[in-house]
Amino acid sequence: MSSDELFNQIKERAEKAKALAITLGNVIGKVSPNAQNEIKENEYIVNVTIDPYTYYKYPFLGKIGIFLGVVDIKTLYFILLRVMGYERSDVKSYLFEEKNFVSNVDEENPGTLINNVTLKCEMLTKTDILSSSEPSPADIIIEPQSPVIIPNSDLIERALSLNRGLLRVGFLDIDEEAKVSLSLDDLNYHSLIVGTTGAGKTSFIKDLISGLYLINEDSTKVFVLDATGDYYHIFLPPNFSDKQVKEGMLQFEKLYNKLNKMEVNIIFPVTKSWLKKYAKSGKKSSITYAYHELYVRPLLNFLDSKGIKLYSSTVDNQIILSNSEWNSKVILHPFYFKYNNVRKILYKLNPYFTEQASHFLKIFSSTKEAKNLNTLEDLLDALSNEEEFDKFKIHKSTRENILRGLYLLRETGLFDLKAERDTLYSCVNSNGSPITVFDIYNSELDDFSQKILTYYFLDRLFASREKEMRRGNIKGRYVIIIDEAHRFFPSGKGNEEDTVYVRRVAGKISTMMRLGRRRKIGFIFATHNPSDLNDIIVQLSNTKFIFRISSDISQSLGITSIDSKILAWERNGVAFLISPWLREGKVKIKVPVPPPIGHYDLSKT
Repeated sequence: MSSDELFNQIKERAEKAKALAITLGNVIGKVSPNAQNEIKENEYIVNVTIDPYTYYKYPFLGKIGIFLGVVDIKTLYFILLRVMGYERSDVKSYLFEEKNFVSNVDEENPGTLINNVTLKCEMLTKTDILSSSEPSPADIIIEPQSPVIIPNSDLIERALSLNRGLLRVGFLDIDEEAKVSLSLDDLNYHSLIVGTTGAGKTSFIKDLISGLYLINEDSTKVFVLDATGDYYHIFLPPNFSDKQVKEGMLQFEKLYNKLNKMEVNIIFPVTKSWLKKYAKSGKKSSITYAYHELYVRPLLNFLDSKGIKLYSSTVDNQIILSNSEWNSKVILHPFYFKYNNVRKILYKLNPYFTEQASHFLKIFSSTKEAKNLNTLEDLLDALSNEEEFDKFKIHKSTRENILRGLYLLRETGLFDLKAERDTLYSCVNSNGSPITVFDIYNSELDDFSQKILTYYFLDRLFASREKEMRRGNIKGRYVIIIDEAHRFFPSGKGNEEDTVYVRRVAGKISTMMRLGRRRKIGFIFATHNPSDLNDIIVQLSNTKFIFRISSDISQSLGITSIDSKILAWERNGVAFLISPWLREGKVKIKVPVPPPIGHYDLSKT
């Protein structure tokens, strides 16, 4: 090939590259013809030159981490770039050999700023735009003078494989038109949400709940363990009068359709003392009315004070609310333990039982004596007789652990009440809403009661799913959301009983997370500090959302040093998404804040 032929070929490709670049975004510069570009192991560096007019035209130029693109003259591939740094200097610097020249600080000469800017860029992925091939790692040297663009949002989505599925989690932080989504199957591999108080964790979880509600995948159920009082009111509308709420709703509507209704199942544990104070008859209708007056009415009054009037009524075990903009319904499921229903699993109901204590209770539950008992109180009376323990040659310390554990269960007030109830199985398998909130906040339960209810709830969910799998009829998926997860799955060690609890709970959650993947059980955990959380949760959560948090914590989760420092000062609703399924492993996203459903803090009113 002659030099003329090569010249013409390069010229033709340069023209094609420019024409293609114009269709893919806004052309802002070119690969530097002066600075050397390098491609070597673990280092793909491209120098981009843009003129000062373009530099001043786009406010985001000057920031690191933004995405640009280039159409390579030689291959016509589109290569996505991430800006890692800048070289910017005053024209006067070119007049002196020494860079640290002395100038008059009062001297102003804006004209000397009119010079080119060099951007140091990292190559990410390459895509053959002219075919339907998938993006692949950028492993080519880019030709100088290749046109550089601000790529269209859909092109960034394609190049980074940001749209993995139906569950849209937010937008790229630097491009609020580029959507980021996960596949619903990604949820089977568990997620961890980390962030300091007020960074947007709870708001984001409600975005996910809203998205899953709108997707409404066949037979999929979402279970929310509410020990903080942040979720039981998600069936209420957002505060439409708040400007920030309106902005969050508009953001959410860019991801999904408008949300103007919500149907929710609420499992409400009732105790002996609660019934005595608020619903003596024990009927579902009475419990539902009391729930409405105690926990829903104050929120309705709050909304009313903001000019949002909702009409509410209770019918049997339903709470119905509506106005011109919103309709919602709650199906309330009162719950407490019946000895006859939990006799066979009583040994693992209290996670503070030692292994020896659990072994004894497991054996004893199958005896004729245990089967003839009707209540937990009857069991305690029976075991108060030392002869029962003598039959099994139980050590004194084990006997004390058993009795102490059973007394603790009795003192919760959650056993053998004279009231209507729903079984947990019927709650889990009820038709209607895919969202179920397990409200362990409003019953005024102590920490121990909340733990045994959580432990029982998870055990029964897994057992129900296991039966479905053995029958070969698994439908949909279970998504289990646990905020403030460190309260139930701690990492620390205390006294001997705490050690027993941590070991027991770690074993349970490890089994559920490992085996849950095949059974389509996915956990979403949230905590303010993963060091307070059991290690197994951090290890087995494939997807991580890291909101504003101290830099040492975010670095321990895989964020670079410089990104960690920036993240520590970020605004609410900004997070790094880390996922093994993303092309680059992590992206910085912005999520809708506040969410499009009930999200209130009455302490601020």
